Amino acid sequence: MIVLDTQGIVLKVVKYKDRDLILTIFTRKYGRVSAIAKGAKGQKSRFLSASQLFSYNNYSLRKQKDMFTVYQADNIKSFYNISMDFESFSYASFIVKLVEENIVEGQPNNRLFELLAQTLFLYSEKIEDKMLVLDAFLLKFVDYMGYRPQVDRCPICGNKNLKYAVFSIEDGGLVCNNCYHKEKFYIKLDQTTISLMQYILNNDIIVCSKARVAGVLVRELFYLLKRYLVNYFESVSFKSLGLLKTLK
Repeated sequence: MIVLDTQGIVLKVVKYKDRDLILTIFTRKYGRVSAIAKGAKGQKSRFLSASQLFSYNNYSLRKQKDMFTVYQADNIKSFYNISMDFESFSYASFIVKLVEENIVEGQPNNRLFELLAQTLFLYSEKIEDKMLVLDAFLLKFVDYMGYRPQVDRCPICGNKNLKYAVFSIEDGGLVCNNCYHKEKFYIKLDQTTISLMQYILNNDIIVCSKARVAGVLVRELFYLLKRYLVNYFESVSFKSLGLLKTLK
């Protein structure tokens, strides 16, 4: 029997039988884990708070055959306030789904784990620019997953003069004027958006959330990140965020 003691964040909750739940947990030590929380649907269950979506917990998991079972769980942070705000809930739900579909069992990613915990904390608070936090998370997510875009020099020749640079999704960064080819697809970015990307990549997301950024730049960066994620990750869908935009 394998016993795993670790911190974890609940990414997905699925009903199982009458009183049980199957949790998809992003664990600090073991990456993505599926675990049965027996009796967790009961109001008096000792696993009730540690079985909620977004919750951050200490777990003791026991593995038999192909499935973990929650043996013990203690709540660190519930992030309950996220569910009280529709915009925060929509962004947080999109984020945990993105993480759940792109991490794998047995491969920990401590930087991404910390980033997710910090992001959920921000969405549980009364932050003003929720979309800026989404941009910051997505940019750091692609970095921590191994696809960091090159925004301080040309990825082709290394040129640091990016005054007339355009962004190439194919090349993974800002392509300088010398390496530009007319037959390739590029995205022209405002110089302030480029500076924003550099700032996000070099600072903690808590610090980034306090920045005052024009809405047009936040939206421009989001457009770029959408194209970037779709190109580099198979499991990504922005349909739920499209619904949020319609409702707003």
